[in-house]
Amino acid sequence: MSTILFNEIIYGPIKSRRLGSSLGVNLLPPNGKWCNFDCLYCECGFNKDGKDNRQIPAREDVRKSLERVLSNLSTKGDRIDSITFSGNGEPTMHPDFAAIIEDTISLRTKYKPEAKVSVLSNGSGIARKEIVDALL
Repeated sequence: MSTILFNEIIYGPIKSRRLGSSLGVNLLPPNGKWCNFDCLYCECGFNKDGKDNRQIPAREDVRKSLERVLSNLSTKGDRIDSITFSGNGEPTMHPDFAAIIEDTISLRTKYKPEAKVSVLSNGSGIARKEIVDALL
């Protein structure tokens, strides 16, 4: 089974039938899937057995990467319809997910106020108050 993994924090923009021109944000390790589900149909492939030393990007690294790309897109006048949290697994598993969403909304307002913020999730984190608050 071929898989799709992203080795950068920010990727795209890509054309999406649902979201239009979508700038992807990958909060997960670049070298493999990190998810609490192991779905047969997942484009990221299967979970690895056991623990390894994969590192997730720090909040500040996400903010800096996103600001650099949004600033560049804004300067060039490129359109972005959505900033989309997706990537190599379940984005809400990142321990700083709520704070990263706050940073993203702030940067979106500064550079691309017309863009929506989207999260592609399996919904497993919805029982956690900080996740619900971030998604509202």
